[in-house]
Amino acid sequence: MKNISEQVLKRIKKDNIRPKPRWYFLTKNYFIWSMFGISVILGSFAFSMILFIIKQLDWDIYHYLGDSFLKTVFISLPYLWLIFLILFIGVAYYNFIHTKRGYRFKFISILLISLVISVTLGSVLYSNGFSENLGNIFFEKIPYYNRLVYTCEKQWMQPERDLLAGTIMEIELPENNFILKDLNNNKWKIRANKAIWKGKLTPTPGLKIKLIGKLMDDNTFEATEIRPWQGQGQFIKGKNW
Repeated sequence: MKNISEQVLKRIKKDNIRPKPRWYFLTKNYFIWSMFGISVILGSFAFSMILFIIKQLDWDIYHYLGDSFLKTVFISLPYLWLIFLILFIGVAYYNFIHTKRGYRFKFISILLISLVISVTLGSVLYSNGFSENLGNIFFEKIPYYNRLVYTCEKQWMQPERDLLAGTIMEIELPENNFILKDLNNNKWKIRANKAIWKGKLTPTPGLKIKLIGKLMDDNTFEATEIRPWQGQGQFIKGKNW
């Protein structure tokens, strides 16, 4: 034992090893906890975006798309934000196990703690409209972001599958047919004399709507059902996809 102590002392003197001050360990611990907190907060941002994207879609129209419900879910999932959520939870886990007592916790416990915090904060952010504002910023400022997520605009702008969306420009009385400017700024003649208007809608210029019906030709669409734009789905401002 004495020999080992002497060897350690010789090594310390030889390599000029000095004990690190207490503030170094405190700073390191605070930094790791800060990184854990930031990772969890970013995870909550990701979860709030997942909630927003899922809730803006109209899940009851999958049969108009010619797909099964499971296929529609598979296509519609916000994979970009799911990847971010997993990434941030992973970073949070990595930082947590490097805290002073983090090694005492089991792997699954740390993941659940991080996930529960992110889900809770993300739900609060979503309910306060944060995710909608964040989505608007991403659509306006980040190139190609709108191609990476499946939005309400993508879901409804499929006239070849009998789905269309846009804003009423002018109304033709007495049949209540109208001119529609779609989300790509193309104009359509809408036959709506037999359409069912949902949500107590009244045909009005400037009204943004979703239409289910039948494509007649390149600029004519016969509507059978008309919904308010901000119904089950929500609006994301941004560039045309």
